Amino acid sequence: MTAEQRQNLQAFRDYVRKTLDPTYILSYMSPWLQDDEVQYIQAEKNNKGPMEAASLFLQYLLQIQTDGWFQAFLDALYHAGYCGLYEAIKSWDFQKIEKLEEHRLLLRRLQPEFKARINPTDILSEMSECLINQECEEIRQICFTKGMMAGAEKMVECLLRSDKENWPKVLKFALEKEDNKFSELWIVDEEESCNNLHSTLKPRNYQLELALPAQKGKNTIICAPTGCGKTFVSLLICEHHLKNFPHGQKGKVVFFANQIPVYEQQATVFSRHFERLGYSVAGVSGVTTENVSVQHIIEINDIIILTPQILVNNLNNGTIPSLSVFTLMIFDECHNTSKHHPYNQIMFRYLDQKLGESPDPLPQVIGLTASVGVGDAKTVDEAMLHICKLCAALDVSVIATVKDNVEELEQVVYKPQKIFRKVESRTTNTFKSIISQLMRETEKLAKNVSEELGNLFQIQNREFGTQKYEQWIVAVHKACMVFQMPDKEEESRICRVLFLYTSHLRKYNDALIISEDAQMKDALNYLKAFFRNVREAAFDETEKGLTRNFEEKLEELEKVSMDPSNENPKLRDLYLILQEEYHLKPETKTILFVKTRALVDALKKWIEENPALSFLKPGILTGRGKTNQATGMTLPAQKYALEAFRASGDNNILIATSVADEGIDIAQCNLVILYEYVGNVIKMIQTRGRGRARDSKCFLLTSNADVIEKEKANMFKEKIMHESISGLQAWDEMKFEKMVHGIQLNEKFIRDSQHKPQPVPDKENKKLLCGKCKAFACYTADIRVVEKSHYTVLGKAFKERFVSKLHPKPKSYDSFEKKAKIFCAIQNCRHDWGIHVKYKMFEIPVIKIESFVVEDIASGVQSRHSKWKDFHFERVEFDPAEMSH
Repeated sequence: MTAEQRQNLQAFRDYVRKTLDPTYILSYMSPWLQDDEVQYIQAEKNNKGPMEAASLFLQYLLQIQTDGWFQAFLDALYHAGYCGLYEAIKSWDFQKIEKLEEHRLLLRRLQPEFKARINPTDILSEMSECLINQECEEIRQICFTKGMMAGAEKMVECLLRSDKENWPKVLKFALEKEDNKFSELWIVDEEESCNNLHSTLKPRNYQLELALPAQKGKNTIICAPTGCGKTFVSLLICEHHLKNFPHGQKGKVVFFANQIPVYEQQATVFSRHFERLGYSVAGVSGVTTENVSVQHIIEINDIIILTPQILVNNLNNGTIPSLSVFTLMIFDECHNTSKHHPYNQIMFRYLDQKLGESPDPLPQVIGLTASVGVGDAKTVDEAMLHICKLCAALDVSVIATVKDNVEELEQVVYKPQKIFRKVESRTTNTFKSIISQLMRETEKLAKNVSEELGNLFQIQNREFGTQKYEQWIVAVHKACMVFQMPDKEEESRICRVLFLYTSHLRKYNDALIISEDAQMKDALNYLKAFFRNVREAAFDETEKGLTRNFEEKLEELEKVSMDPSNENPKLRDLYLILQEEYHLKPETKTILFVKTRALVDALKKWIEENPALSFLKPGILTGRGKTNQATGMTLPAQKYALEAFRASGDNNILIATSVADEGIDIAQCNLVILYEYVGNVIKMIQTRGRGRARDSKCFLLTSNADVIEKEKANMFKEKIMHESISGLQAWDEMKFEKMVHGIQLNEKFIRDSQHKPQPVPDKENKKLLCGKCKAFACYTADIRVVEKSHYTVLGKAFKERFVSKLHPKPKSYDSFEKKAKIFCAIQNCRHDWGIHVKYKMFEIPVIKIESFVVEDIASGVQSRHSKWKDFHFERVEFDPAEMSH
């Protein structure tokens, strides 16, 4: 059982609680549970019902530490007849169970009629395939002992928990077979149950207007507000495209989605819409690509949903020969087509083919966006040029906006009222003064370590607790790693000490950023956790000194952070907004946008600990990557967060980072709060567009006047964007195409002249030194590449140079089982070098290049690399045969 599986089971526990009666699987799970636990679960069901019993069962289950229980749980579900739940947990995809929710709601509403009109024994033989065997026995028993109404009540209870996706249809069939009047009330319309995914929705006039140029075969950017149904417009275009191919020819559509949650969502939408029309739909993302052949998926399907990097990789390695395999490409959030974004890399291929006058046919191109943006433009002319460059990048000849059906659009998409709230910062900030003093002392210690490196700390005008300071300290940290001296022992000492000082400065800076926007105690807890980890690692004299300095101030910091007079004025204002809005409208749904993951966690905790905000049920949505402050959400956890927010009662406020900006179909909400959160004009239009309900409001809450000015500048840019689009739409088609073609030729010339040759791998053997203490680690000649992206070191000598410690979050991925973390073996260093894994039948270390300094053996020159791809040494593939020597 991996930590991720445990985490996922925790995330999806509500589905299990609503579906599982644990007493039906206790006999299968008895080897894994204590006798008294089995009795407690049984008693909980008798006293409080199956849902509470399932909660207790999950609590016991998640406490088991012995390997194998997770598979045993899956097997128990399967054998007991919980096939739907078994499949959902196996794939961490609960959509089929989620789709049953509207039928459950209908059955709850019709329960009195059901009890009055139905004799359960008449339909039980038909319904048995949708129920657990024990449930059928219990229904028969209750009918016999307590009568038909009690039996019907029991049947309703069992159906409400059923995990069989076909139970609504089976019930309909059983009722019609018995000619029961209740069948007239029990409406199971497959089309209606598509949960607003437009399967049989009649397109609105403005949607037809947006789709028209693309349906005429034009390469088109569709620019329309968030929430107006651009995905549905893309379905209309796609369906028209596939149906209008001459007999004997077939279309092939690719839909690109940038983010994994958007990819998941669009894969579902397209599957539901097109599979009933007889088309095959499949999706591939970075999460699933390891297990499938992308080429095969593209060959056998009509519609393919991809994250764009997947196609870039397959074009680069030649698996997909060219874009001519597609007949239509749809780019979601197409404003991203710039610089080195995967969208642009795909379109470089397209334009090279077009401008190179290749005879191979090119696909039609459609872009979807809420805002084409204006870049740095300050005038309409500059904005028009920016938009023309985007059109050139996507080879577009038409920008489609709603012009003839504006009134209808405004009835569907409500522009929220924008409210700016300037908040005062804390008037006195003792917490910041204490931390700043600790930072000054640490800087002074760092400055005195080395005369040569001391000048790095002379820079003036560095403000503690800012992103600017973070950037500066990272630059210093990197400079310290490659610092060299003739005396190698002294070099090792200085590098190790400076590594520690800069690491501590960075953590102090993080804490100030957290305290600025959240509670002081959140920032203090962040530091306490850091110093706890420091104590558990090498903990040399330097670290003891730094820890002592912190602990001397700890009592004062605790006192300051618990003092109610130090409450953050921003939080007080946020509290007032939430109180007022939910008082006026208790059914309010809110998205609260914040800058960092650390702040997401801090604000969730603040809401949960505040009794006056007990009416809020917060959910969170963050990205999947790691930062120095927090780890990301898993994909199932992201899915669950979105589903819980869409479901009426589960969450009424979603605290999100920028991952919720783009493309994700978040349910209608009537309150958007931007908490110290501002970006460019595109981000402004997207975040504001999340407030889709009528009478929605959008608050910008900040203590920084510049943030409000920036948002006002974005509003001005939005105005010139609309003027620029109107201006371009008024151009003669020939003039527009000539402009676009000129930009394409110019950009291709620049691209070709800047074309860098592939770097030649350096065949010279080099040393890898520990990035903290400069101890020798290994030679590049001993490094092997495992499955293209993992790097291990051969030989017994390397094993002597690291120590390992069990991994706090062991997990399996691809062919790897993560087992331990590895650290530099030098007693007072213990720098994190990577992980120890089981790969197939081998136990091997996997190192990360950012933990090392590379030294040229001949010249002694040192360099550092953040990523393996930037380190151009001669790579040798891992060969299992070498392990036997």
